[in-house]
Amino acid sequence: MTGQILIADAQATNRITLKVRLSAACYDILTASGVDQAMQAAETQRCDLVIVGSGLPDDEQARLCAALRQIPRQRDIPVLVLCRDDMRLSALRAGASAVLDPQGDEFMLLARVRGLLRDAAQGLGTPLDAISGFAEPRAEFGGQATVGPAVAQRIALIADRPARALAWKYALAPYLAHRLQVRDPDQALTDVAAGRAADLYLLAADIDQPGEGLRLLSELRSRPASRHAAFIVATPTERPDLAAIALDLGAGDTVPLLLAAPDRIETAVIAIDRQLAQKALTDQRRTAAERSLTWAMTDPLTGLYNRRYALPRLAEAMRDAQTRGSALSVLVMDIDRFKQINDRHGHAAGDAALRETASRIERVVGLSGLVARMGGEEFVAILPGVSVREACAQAEAIRAEVMGADIALPFEKAKGPVRLTLSIGVASLRERDLFEEADATAEALLDRADRAMMAAKSKGRNRVIPDRGHIAA
Repeated sequence: MTGQILIADAQATNRITLKVRLSAACYDILTASGVDQAMQAAETQRCDLVIVGSGLPDDEQARLCAALRQIPRQRDIPVLVLCRDDMRLSALRAGASAVLDPQGDEFMLLARVRGLLRDAAQGLGTPLDAISGFAEPRAEFGGQATVGPAVAQRIALIADRPARALAWKYALAPYLAHRLQVRDPDQALTDVAAGRAADLYLLAADIDQPGEGLRLLSELRSRPASRHAAFIVATPTERPDLAAIALDLGAGDTVPLLLAAPDRIETAVIAIDRQLAQKALTDQRRTAAERSLTWAMTDPLTGLYNRRYALPRLAEAMRDAQTRGSALSVLVMDIDRFKQINDRHGHAAGDAALRETASRIERVVGLSGLVARMGGEEFVAILPGVSVREACAQAEAIRAEVMGADIALPFEKAKGPVRLTLSIGVASLRERDLFEEADATAEALLDRADRAMMAAKSKGRNRVIPDRGHIAA
């Protein structure tokens, strides 16, 4: 099953009809005949989505929406309410994630369900007031406060004609503390190419040509600079098929094309606030994930890759070299007499020396290989496609770069600048290594380079020594 859906509706016919429709789409269905039964199911069962049917009285629909938001583990659950058009705002104000006309077609129902489940799978069902950066209240419609982000966002309005886009702007501006910009498709794409993507796009489904807005939606979602924007598509009320297509193409919500009536304006404002809130949450999580990934694979002191990241990359480089029959070399580098720097100048000075040494090594290796700090004062460089002769030459260049200039120690207690040297061991892929198991061969290659580095230490330091034996050129 692709998701478990709870259907709450007082009318058995409605429950059965919805269950048949959704079961045919391979969803697992639970049913409840009233608010209390639905709350019991939500508290005891895993629910990915709740559908509140039109068979419940209007006040019961709102009560169920509000009550679901009070269950701690279900507070983020998406709630789809099937209700009359005049009850849309009441449902949204009560906490509904989306509303649909109960007489709507099956395609729109399934598209809306897919969209809500997609958002829920990404953890985007969180109510607006629970998301960091959103504050109470900003403007009011008929006594009902709306919630908006504390930081102004850029919203691009792209309608079927400029006059409509301006009408949207004037209708929404009193309730949105954002930069509302009227754009046509060409201007929107030019902005993206220049790195000025909007935070949210409100698009008409049809612009100059039928379906042009939907094509623009797909285009914007495919571009790196705008793929993380929020999207809302405005569709004519008589074209629910366009709304269904928009949701399946990745739009977060749909609104009516005409926003003249106050209830429609408020519906649009709520949709915009919710999509911006979801975007903010997604951005926070993506940034946190990228930061965690960076921390997991880099050394915090030098900014180089760490041992945990470098060893799997060496195994991958070994497999690639074996497949292609190409060269592969490894350099193991150790700072000579590094302990004396810590003892004489202090650990803070030692850290500065490590950072500068790492920078000089990386400057020589550049894009030709991968440099990592293996721990302490030891570094490694993985050089794909580099023979032993070329690797020795590069190692000599690194040694000269590191010892070529003093390293300043910018601390009051540091006793002047220091000059560092490296002992470097070189190991390259041998012909017989082409037929060995890659992981073991990579480990052996690193070990040979490490032993060569120790030989350089024993022979007086500040020198490059290649591993002994026949090595593929």
